Amino acid sequence: MNWFRHKIEEKHLERKNAETKEEKTKVTERLYLLITIVNSGQASAIAKILMDQGDSAAYVCHGNGTASSDLYNVFGLSNQEKQILFAPIRYSSYPGIKEELEQRYQASKYAKGVSMLLPIESLIGKAAYKFLANQRDSNEAPKEVPSMDEIKTKEDYEVIFAIVNNGFADLVMDAAKGAGARGGTVLNARGTGNKEMEKFFGIVITPEKQIVMILVPKTIKDQVLTAIYNMAGLATKGQGIAFAISASDVVGLSTPQPEEKSEEETAADNSQTISNTEE
Repeated sequence: MNWFRHKIEEKHLERKNAETKEEKTKVTERLYLLITIVNSGQASAIAKILMDQGDSAAYVCHGNGTASSDLYNVFGLSNQEKQILFAPIRYSSYPGIKEELEQRYQASKYAKGVSMLLPIESLIGKAAYKFLANQRDSNEAPKEVPSMDEIKTKEDYEVIFAIVNNGFADLVMDAAKGAGARGGTVLNARGTGNKEMEKFFGIVITPEKQIVMILVPKTIKDQVLTAIYNMAGLATKGQGIAFAISASDVVGLSTPQPEEKSEEETAADNSQTISNTEE
């Protein structure tokens, strides 16, 4: 009987310890990845906004824009040299971050940029989560997290990532623009090819890569991906791989306004309207 009671108490202690461990490692708040593209020299100001709102980390890299001059006017981006920030953030901090980003983007033409919010589906490691969520005290009561319905968001966009051999980013953008995209950002990278995969697919994986990020409306996402595949896919010299991730929100993207017509064009339109009415 004593042995049987000991086993019951042992199982009860194991279950209690497991519940305590699960409670300690429980994710109290979902994380998102905020990608921000700004003119070169503006990254530190964006990083300060993130830190002021209580987030822990922002990773900065350099890139180049591929948009035409008219799109730079739409985004408010004044030159092609860009800085890109990748920042895991807590959703509870996003309303404050979004408000400050909008204010900054409206402050001046040079300070403008575009930010995309992407969901983080998985994260390995309790310490990594606590660091990114800025949880210094595990016993700290979780903050009230706003729901998506409480924040006005633009959820009808997707971010396309195309990874191609060095020198083929322009081909990717030509394909994307032909399908309706308006511009992108290019990052330089380095690939690590698997020799067995090279033999299987019959291709040579070159180490120098370019990553093209393109923000597009969901309505044209499939057309853009198809165009990139046809012009720069694995079967081409670009050896490209492209995929899309849905954006939970977009900040800094403005809608292009129609150009004002001249007095002569307006008069011509009016006369045409009168002529059609008479017919």
